[in-house]
Amino acid sequence: MARWPRGEADIEALLHDGRLQQLTGDAANGRRLLDKAVKTLNTARLAVTGDTDSAFVLAYDAARQALTALLVQQGLRPTTDGGHYAVEQAVRA
Repeated sequence: MARWPRGEADIEALLHDGRLQQLTGDAANGRRLLDKAVKTLNTARLAVTGDTDSAFVLAYDAARQALTALLVQQGLRPTTDGGHYAVEQAVRA
């Protein structure tokens, strides 16, 4: 995992608390998640005129999937304990 001074302590805390997990090798490839994010966003676009509530949920899911793909490319993924909030915390860090 690449390290940057900004946010390193936050990432280390998320790892220590079990909200993030480190990945290596093929597991650290976020392409599948990014492809899923694109599909989910396209579905949200189709739903926006007929069901705005569902379109919003799908757009949120697409953003979360894209951000998770970003983390995976950095060798990180959220655990079930960390969930959606760990993704947000890690990306902000």
